[in-house]
Amino acid sequence: MNKIKLFALLFGIATMVIVSCQKKEDAPPAPDPDPILGSTFLFTSTSPMGVCYGPYHIGDFKVTPFTQAPGTHIPASQIDTDLGMIAELYSFFRTYTQSDGMDTIPYFAQKHNLQVALGVWVYPNDAAKTTTEAKTAVRLAKQYPQQVRCITVSNEPKNVGVTYARVVEVMNEVHGLMQAAGINKPLSSCIQGPEAKNAQVILDACKSLNDAASRYIFLTIYPYGGQINNPTPYNIPGDIKLNMEYSYGNAIKPCEDAGLKVIIGEMGWPSGTDNNETQRPTEWENNANMGTNYAASLSWIRGNNQGSTIFPANKVYTTFWFEMFDEPWKINEPRGVGPCYGIYYNNPNPARKFNP
Repeated sequence: MNKIKLFALLFGIATMVIVSCQKKEDAPPAPDPDPILGSTFLFTSTSPMGVCYGPYHIGDFKVTPFTQAPGTHIPASQIDTDLGMIAELYSFFRTYTQSDGMDTIPYFAQKHNLQVALGVWVYPNDAAKTTTEAKTAVRLAKQYPQQVRCITVSNEPKNVGVTYARVVEVMNEVHGLMQAAGINKPLSSCIQGPEAKNAQVILDACKSLNDAASRYIFLTIYPYGGQINNPTPYNIPGDIKLNMEYSYGNAIKPCEDAGLKVIIGEMGWPSGTDNNETQRPTEWENNANMGTNYAASLSWIRGNNQGSTIFPANKVYTTFWFEMFDEPWKINEPRGVGPCYGIYYNNPNPARKFNP
């Protein structure tokens, strides 16, 4: 090789090194890891907020039979559209049942790049239907391992006439099906926050049926309930600190002390009352307060929750906002707020109440 060729070769190599180094220097620094991500976080997301999804949102208030209610088969096209709307706002969501066409959820979750906590409903007087739910959930968890992040058995069982012992029976049934299918995913249940101290058998099952990294419990926690039933200073939709300190001491901490990671399975604020189609707003139940409370809740679950001697500072909690759509069939709740929790109004082309 002559000197000219050698010089050209060395010059080329040097240039490549310089350019390579320059590119590395010009590249923006890698962002700090988001504090919510890590080995204990169940969902792959940059936000700790997901959403609850009930599909029965087509219908009119006070018109029965409702167009959609539990027992109504939900068309796959509607679920596809609904999950597309969820994907515009969230990375993950939770369901409550495998019935009524909801067994298509993981397929459409995959289509829309969503992850899901898959629900198994426990029917008080129908063991066979409950078993069908359990088998369907396990089959889908195996078929869609990236989409189905966990299986959650029952929701607020005390409110629907299901004993805690029965929930544990179904959890054991699901666990056996998971073992037979070779699935190792978190298996949990969702109870009311104030019931944490009374549901020890469920807490024990969440521990014994999972390995140490997969021990979760879902709790429903509603600052709205605390604020509407208590005098000042609790009743401020944009400040949930006192409500959450109470919930921490009486619900979250007992579960954490029992060795479980807590996920807030429901948290929400209604936009109206009286079960009517116009959703008569009140001083408390209106779109503005819903949006204000959502912002306060999001800030709190992101870790902006220091301020109490009993509460560890800057702790992040995965949470599901209740809920994505108004569901007109929910007519039996106090103050008539049941149908009014959705981020979106009901019916086929729902409008958004506020911008999360």
